[in-house]
Amino acid sequence: MFFWSSFLDLIRVVLFSLAHVCGGSLGGGIIMLSLLVRLALLPLTLRLALRAREHQAVLRGLEPQLAALKKRHAEDPLALARAQRDLHAANGVGIMPKGSLLGTMVQMPIGAGVYEVIRESTLRAARFLWIGDLSRPDALVASVAAGLAGAAVVAGPSSGSSKVAAALAAATTFLIAWRLSAGVGLYWMASNVVGVVQSLLVRRAVAGTEKA
Repeated sequence: MFFWSSFLDLIRVVLFSLAHVCGGSLGGGIIMLSLLVRLALLPLTLRLALRAREHQAVLRGLEPQLAALKKRHAEDPLALARAQRDLHAANGVGIMPKGSLLGTMVQMPIGAGVYEVIRESTLRAARFLWIGDLSRPDALVASVAAGLAGAAVVAGPSSGSSKVAAALAAATTFLIAWRLSAGVGLYWMASNVVGVVQSLLVRRAVAGTEKA
């Protein structure tokens, strides 16, 4: 489509302009582009993360009532579904946190566009720091991206399953990044740096709310 192609062309111009600022380094341009995009989206993603946290807290508060409904309507799934729907409606709880769908619709095309341009830009060999070829996978890049993904989970508000979730996030990120080009791995690295910052901000906001 014309608009999508124009959007990708704009991202390419920005990427190679940033690479020029970095002395012609494509890897440096990728990192700068990834950081700028994630930081620009941070107000949105932070708000969505806080709303998701609030949504989960309300659901946890309703667990005793949900358990009672399950016991009362154990033999009538339709009645149970209606009762759960009414309970959620009475407490202002939707299927998804407020604004999550719109937020996803905003983030997806931007993220997909940046990813596509970076993937295309690293189809030809280019060096960056210790990386001899940005078009090939790099175990160290994948490891750093995975470590940052796990750190983003650990840095968030504490929970009993944080260690398991962090290990799962790190393992998943490594397995995927290890099979992609190092250029895409750099994109994930930079993006996950902002992810850690976001988790710390969420933790601070939650702590401030609990003290109040």
